[in-house]
Amino acid sequence: MSSQHLGDLIPLLEAKLGVKAGFFESLDHEDENDWSFVIKLHALVEAAVSHLLTEQLHRPELASLFARLDMSNKTTGKAAFVEALGLLDKPERRFMSSLSELRNMVVHDVRNVDFDLLEHVERMNKEQQAAFLNGFNLLSTEVTNDVRNLFRHDPRQALWYSGIAFLGMVYLKIKPGTMH
Repeated sequence: MSSQHLGDLIPLLEAKLGVKAGFFESLDHEDENDWSFVIKLHALVEAAVSHLLTEQLHRPELASLFARLDMSNKTTGKAAFVEALGLLDKPERRFMSSLSELRNMVVHDVRNVDFDLLEHVERMNKEQQAAFLNGFNLLSTEVTNDVRNLFRHDPRQALWYSGIAFLGMVYLKIKPGTMH
């Protein structure tokens, strides 16, 4: 399924999560700074993963418990449950972890309120840029120059597109007819 088709699933997922229609789409607006973009994307991804866990286990009473679990902790967090239950593949789990690390970096120091994703990537050496691409790339299994250049020259757009892919895949993993 292409990211455009996966993007068609985002409003359906937003409705299931109870967020305002168009929330994800609004993250792509120019008036949204990178600090806010990272925090809001993380919040949406985290809510989607909590919902996925609740629905897959058919246990709505666990929703508040899953909502409070750390997302990327691989032994006691949502990532541990997602992996143990085989709900998301390694690239999606890596995206979750990378997004959590980025979010933690920007949120735990108020000086990062003016965080600029492009400047952040430009300050990286080649190995760090490769790790950034590897951590966030859900656009293509083959890393072409186009994909590499998108992550290097417009990392926010690259993360937004990877967010579409991630959220669409989460929606597809929720068993039809079980959503509350």
